[in-house]
Amino acid sequence: MNKKVCFFCVGTGGHVLPVRNLIKELKELGINNEDIFVICDNRGRQYLDNLDVSIHTPEIFASKKGVVGYIFNIFTISRSIREVTKILKDQNISVVLTTGAYIAPVAAIVSKILKAKFFIQEQNIYAGLGNKMSAIFAKTIFTSFENTQNINKSKLKHTGPVVNTTLERKYIEPLGVQTIGFVGGSQGSEEINDYVEQFLNSEASSEFNVLHITGKAKNTNKLELQNYKSYEFLNDMDDFYKNIDILVGRAGGGSLEAAYLGIPQIVVPYKHGTTSSHQDLNARYLENKKFGFKVNSFDELLSKVSEISVKIKSNNLDIPEIVIGNKSIAEEIYEYIN
Repeated sequence: MNKKVCFFCVGTGGHVLPVRNLIKELKELGINNEDIFVICDNRGRQYLDNLDVSIHTPEIFASKKGVVGYIFNIFTISRSIREVTKILKDQNISVVLTTGAYIAPVAAIVSKILKAKFFIQEQNIYAGLGNKMSAIFAKTIFTSFENTQNINKSKLKHTGPVVNTTLERKYIEPLGVQTIGFVGGSQGSEEINDYVEQFLNSEASSEFNVLHITGKAKNTNKLELQNYKSYEFLNDMDDFYKNIDILVGRAGGGSLEAAYLGIPQIVVPYKHGTTSSHQDLNARYLENKKFGFKVNSFDELLSKVSEISVKIKSNNLDIPEIVIGNKSIAEEIYEYIN
């Protein structure tokens, strides 16, 4: 029986899309569909259904109280581990990789039961709790950002982000009407949606076209304007990226994909809960590396839109190129399953 790989991912596009991109890379290296497994949730599955690999969605415990939540729900977690192990035990899994969140500890323990090599792919500069808890079991922790914090540094390997490589680096045309893309992450953002409404009601809006991804169930904007088009959700961002000149979005791990594509971006870090700390650090990194601009208010956003627009028109925009991790991570996985 061939050696196989299993990916563990849940939730938002930020955790699931890197898995999709790595699967595509492994297929290019010659790995067969039947040798690739994915354990995820129903929310994450929507990004993976067209890949023709084995996808399973068992019930996985999600702690809402950090480490304490895991301790007090040890029997529920054990049930999740048993269920996943039952799915994978006869499949000759030799590599397990997780992209984090609440499924990471389950992935780590299952990898030990299966005697598989365990890898982590961390998308943010400040590692999440799931990956931090699981790091002790990992052979290598692949990082999107340099100097990743809040995790075992001895196992870190900076590869760069895992992005959609079917897209090419964009040439921003200095002539013509510019298009701004607004997106609040895969879940949408009420804050960014409010910014869109303010922007469309400003004098500046007449100079731009606007493409807006609102998030599911958040498309309450009924504006009918010639220069405005909205979508609740896009499974494939290719056309969206191809048609924008400036991006306004969150500062999650996916912000590095826009940097890879050479799209100037204005990032609005999420301001609530544990996510706020890593998004703020991500945003500072993007600004320091000249991949984007961090803003905290609508007035700042309006100012940056004007500044970037002038640079585009004068052909004076320089987004540095970024190293990506698709190939190096896939090749390391390939070593253990080939």
